[in-house]
Amino acid sequence: MGFFEFLKEHSTISLNMEALDWKDAIRKGGSLLVNSGCCEERYIEAMITSCVQNGPYFILAPGLAMPHSRPENGVLKTGYALVTLKKGVEFGDEENDPVDVLIFMAARDQATHTEVAMTEIADFCDNIDWLLELRVAKSLDQVLSLLSRAEKRIIT
Repeated sequence: MGFFEFLKEHSTISLNMEALDWKDAIRKGGSLLVNSGCCEERYIEAMITSCVQNGPYFILAPGLAMPHSRPENGVLKTGYALVTLKKGVEFGDEENDPVDVLIFMAARDQATHTEVAMTEIADFCDNIDWLLELRVAKSLDQVLSLLSRAEKRIIT
């Protein structure tokens, strides 16, 4: 199951979430993956530990992060979550902070990570209009509509 399909079917989307800092944002967003059965709680802490040890390597662009960790850190099945923050958080990346959009990924294996997920997510994130629309979305229906339109353009 791809990025768009998973988000639409599993309700792993949270808009205008409040987070105290980047760790809180990862914990709250990661809980969407845990609640959907994609990973164990330890996966959330693995994302945080990895960022502490390696720096914010998963920052993709200004205001945009894709927190993830390795499959062996508690992934049960591939899944995704999408979070927008009410107020951006600092990850320590001077060029791209503050981050207000987080796309979480729990990939069951490396092939899923690189071949499926990254392609769909990268194509979505490359469209500045879609990201802007996501940032100002006030309802889940608006985001689901955006995801459906983006999916049609990217996958077909």
